[in-house]
Amino acid sequence: MLLRRRRRAVEDDPATDRDVVVEHGPSYAKGPNLVIGSILLAYGLTGLLTNAVFPDASSSFPHGNPTGEHWLGPEVNGWTNFFTIAAGGLLLFGAAQHHLAKLMSFLVGCALGACAIIALVNGDVLGLAAANGWTELGWGIAAAILLLNVFSPRGRRERDVGTTATADRGGRFQRRRPATTTAEPDGAEPATERAPATTARGPQDGS
Repeated sequence: MLLRRRRRAVEDDPATDRDVVVEHGPSYAKGPNLVIGSILLAYGLTGLLTNAVFPDASSSFPHGNPTGEHWLGPEVNGWTNFFTIAAGGLLLFGAAQHHLAKLMSFLVGCALGACAIIALVNGDVLGLAAANGWTELGWGIAAAILLLNVFSPRGRRERDVGTTATADRGGRFQRRRPATTTAEPDGAEPATERAPATTARGPQDGS
């Protein structure tokens, strides 16, 4: 999709000017969002089939001792799966546009990184989400990739649309025409100095 257009004269060769349309190319920030978002969303949804227990926040936050079950290595409970599903959904939502993808990568990356650090220090996340070493490692890797994804560039394409007239500094367009010379016979006056030709009318018949 063409998001922005700008036109510029290419002055590498003063004799020729090119009219160029610069179009936005593919976004390199959407790919990691789609891949990591799909993995997190699928893991969280399938994790609910393993453990869907949500410790009461009023009694467990922030010093509870939640326990969960192992699912493909990481320890999960209802809150662990909820955090994972929310992170994956936000990443997939942000994959629609380039800048939105980078914004969601930053927010979700910071959130997963904070969860990994809190779980590493306390053994769980705020007394709600169960976690073990594999959970912390998974969140940490996802956070690192997403934070690096913030610096992903966007491709750009340049398309030639034709030639334009040369513009001077005052903004007026000048059109150069090749000078033409007319060969004159020897001894004849130049064309610019000749007297205009006159046509004499003779007497009309019958006058």
